Amino acid sequence: MNKLIALIGFLLAPYVLAAGTAWSDLDPASQQVLAPFESRWDSLDGDKQERLLKGAERWSTMSPERKEKAKRNLGRWKEMTPEQRDKAKARLKRWRAMSEDERQQIRQRREWFRKLPQEKQDNLKERWRNMTPEQRDKARARIKRFRNASPEERAEMRRRFRR
Repeated sequence: MNKLIALIGFLLAPYVLAAGTAWSDLDPASQQVLAPFESRWDSLDGDKQERLLKGAERWSTMSPERKEKAKRNLGRWKEMTPEQRDKAKARLKRWRAMSEDERQQIRQRREWFRKLPQEKQDNLKERWRNMTPEQRDKARARIKRFRNASPEERAEMRRRFRR
């Protein structure tokens, strides 16, 4: 009998979740975080409510520093044009499609860049901005070849670059 009840509960769970959660059923901490949604909470579909509840749960576990960063990011998001948001979403989609190794390489390169003197960072950014799309593609291809090269090949590439 218990197995039957568990099976029925498992089968009906998606429908119950889709129906949503009443505002009064939320715990006080979730209600506090989700207060901006209170007036329209009952009209939100269950999926939206579930995403917001997960976000509220994450928020409650964040450090104060992380919360401040999240607020700044939200402020930047609100200032973006729809086109900028679309580009950001596409970048995030590409990021999520990468392997953990690829993401780690990007983090390391970003850290390397951050450690450069500000003048050098600005110089590299300006050079990149001034490139045509074709020049950027060519530069990406050279960088990829360099990353995949053996130490001896890299040394030769550096030697040729310095000429």
